[in-house]
Amino acid sequence: MATHRLLRWGVVGAALVAAMLALAACGSDADTSTSTAPTSTGSSAAPQQPQAPAEPDQPSGVTAAVGAPQAPDAPQDPVVITPPSMVEPTVDQVVIAFPAPSTEGNDPNFDFSSPPSVQLRPMYEYLVGVNPETGVFEPQLAETWSVEPDGFGLRYKLREGVEFHNGWGTVSTADVQHAHWSISRDDSLHGLAAQFRREITEIQPINDLEFVIRLNKANPGNFNGISQLIGGWEISSKTMYDEVGQPTLAEQPIAGTGPYKFSSRQQGQYVRFERAFNPHWRVTPDFPELEIRWTSEASTRLAALLTGEIHLTPIPSDLEAQVIGSGGRLLSGNVPGFRTFFNFQGSWWIDHGDPTSGRKFPDSPLLNQNVRKALSKAIDRAALNEAFFGNEAEQGVHSHFHPSRLGWNPAWVDRFDAEYGYDPEGARAALAEAGYNDNNPLETNLHLINLTTYAGSLDLIESVAGFYSDVGVKANLITMDPATRSARQRAHEFDNHIGLVSTSSDIFLASRVYMTSSHPVAGNYQDAEINGYYTEATSTLSLEGQDAALRKLGDRSFGLNQSIPLFWIPAKIAIDPNVVADYVFPGNISGTWTHMYNIRAAQ
Repeated sequence: MATHRLLRWGVVGAALVAAMLALAACGSDADTSTSTAPTSTGSSAAPQQPQAPAEPDQPSGVTAAVGAPQAPDAPQDPVVITPPSMVEPTVDQVVIAFPAPSTEGNDPNFDFSSPPSVQLRPMYEYLVGVNPETGVFEPQLAETWSVEPDGFGLRYKLREGVEFHNGWGTVSTADVQHAHWSISRDDSLHGLAAQFRREITEIQPINDLEFVIRLNKANPGNFNGISQLIGGWEISSKTMYDEVGQPTLAEQPIAGTGPYKFSSRQQGQYVRFERAFNPHWRVTPDFPELEIRWTSEASTRLAALLTGEIHLTPIPSDLEAQVIGSGGRLLSGNVPGFRTFFNFQGSWWIDHGDPTSGRKFPDSPLLNQNVRKALSKAIDRAALNEAFFGNEAEQGVHSHFHPSRLGWNPAWVDRFDAEYGYDPEGARAALAEAGYNDNNPLETNLHLINLTTYAGSLDLIESVAGFYSDVGVKANLITMDPATRSARQRAHEFDNHIGLVSTSSDIFLASRVYMTSSHPVAGNYQDAEINGYYTEATSTLSLEGQDAALRKLGDRSFGLNQSIPLFWIPAKIAIDPNVVADYVFPGNISGTWTHMYNIRAAQ
């Protein structure tokens, strides 16, 4: 039985079983809650992913770019400006703890992108925001936006008079130009640097508050990448940058406009912020100070939460009962988006992105579809869901597509068991078809990755190694520091490797990074036909055209066993209700942990 396998590998012991029983006995709807009604995830649900701007063949005007398409001249919903908080928090400084990021830096438009951008998100804002309850686009620094009549430009009008922290001026077109320059520099480490260099020809100023982002292709991924959904284009003060230069870790980040402003940093330990304005133009935090503390061990974070040293933190499901039993609460994000899956690395082309150049590692076993299918069918997802997520994770039918997203095909549900579902004998049969058996076992490399987006990943990976052993696969567990792993991925040195991934990227970013050969690092089974469908999907701003192309892309990816889907996971966070009353966040944004100004103080 699957439970016995997990027990033998030391993942589910008596303490976990007791914890699950306690959770079942004392858990209630009040213990694990969202801040609003959860989004439906059924196959009939309307897409909740923020869609692209209006179609280019319509008259230019304002577009709301929300989940349900609107006419291009539809009025924007007003932004509610909250008054100063009337709540007197029980502590001045609220502390939220996360696993340490892979990279630290003080320039989110140059040093990194999501998920490490979590370290500076409280101090910055975006042209277009994401509603924390619905996950749809809403105005932020840009009051309005529209598509140019030729379909190759995005016009934005900035809100007037939004101030940068510490007196560094007000937001203008020049600051937007600076953000693009910073991301698209040749030595930028931002994940979208190459795309923006390739597809944005210029930021054309109209005046100090209006500009057009000129494109050489109608790629909706650019609109999403500029917004809060992806976590790029954090708007910072060009005036400050021109005076002080590129910030290092020993210096202050360039001023933003967010509800919090930078206070101090201790590398490897924390980043601290203080309330920037009272009131802020958009939302005023309840807490005067915010600290993001780096604590990689889940048990250490739990202990700190229970002793009051921290007030919010993500924890693995096997520790949730202890939170609830000690009077804590669990909150969830409101929008599907957070998923986890295994990626194959070894199918690189000799010249990256060029299928005609041939495979760099033509003998990699991961090039064989029967091997990829076997490695999926060997995994007992039900046992993993019970052990690591308390049966609260949603089965991933496709690693990147969901009923709430463009391109979804309900036929994948019917085909899942045959192509991916747990079947040890089917896995052995697929391995035999590929030429592997007890006398010639398949050997592969499984990376031990301590994910920053959910805890318990190391134990999950070791459990999967156990499932592989059950079907005769030798999985070498590889330990490697993140910087080395990233460098080797960029150099395409992995010939037969499997890595666990978790992310909240939207369908266009997910397609580019995890299904095509456009991204140099992420890895996947690379296929020329998928590249073509991605180009088709990103060459139109028509929702119907995007949906049709993404459906073809998804069908091809599903049929090739391109990756190993695991789960769509609710983005949950544990809180100390003596300090925190609520935290409203969507959970579908790349990097997951956003909207920290929405942490509300207990009275």
